[in-house]
Amino acid sequence: MKATIILAQPKREGFNRAIALSARSSLASDTEDGAKFLDLYADGYDPVLSAEELVRKISLDDTTLRYQDALMEADRIVFVHPDWWGGPPAVLKGFLDRTLRPGIAYGQRENDFNEEAGAGLFVGKRADVFITTDARKPDNEGEWAPATVWKRHVLGYCGFSDIRVHVFWGLRDSGYAARKAWLDRVPGLLA
Repeated sequence: MKATIILAQPKREGFNRAIALSARSSLASDTEDGAKFLDLYADGYDPVLSAEELVRKISLDDTTLRYQDALMEADRIVFVHPDWWGGPPAVLKGFLDRTLRPGIAYGQRENDFNEEAGAGLFVGKRADVFITTDARKPDNEGEWAPATVWKRHVLGYCGFSDIRVHVFWGLRDSGYAARKAWLDRVPGLLA
């Protein structure tokens, strides 16, 4: 099994990084060559999908190509990010825009965008998304918009067979004990 962890959090220290490092440690022992770790902020990733790149349908950017290879090679992909205004940080949204392209994440008939998109190309892969948020847990967690976007509109569209979204609610009001308990749960959530 091969795994790739994607972290989108600008802080060099903090809870999101701790989650990502725990995921990497948990998955590294189950992988052939350790888990790849993509730190979008540390890499200085440019999230802007240019008009030229959009029309071309492929990227010529070395970092984007390296990220696409990591996604295509992985059996397991883990995203870790804070909830900012009901979604991930812009760098992660741009990462999705630039890496999950036709021929990489989903199939589409060449030059015919009027037809329904083909099947997602990540069938047989598992994705875990860890989201930290200051929001309080809603009554119907299953309808929380950020989780629905990940499950249905991003990962589901790309064909992932197993999608799990893990939300750590009320982060701002949590103390050390709660955060430690959450971190202790990460390996089990990835099992």
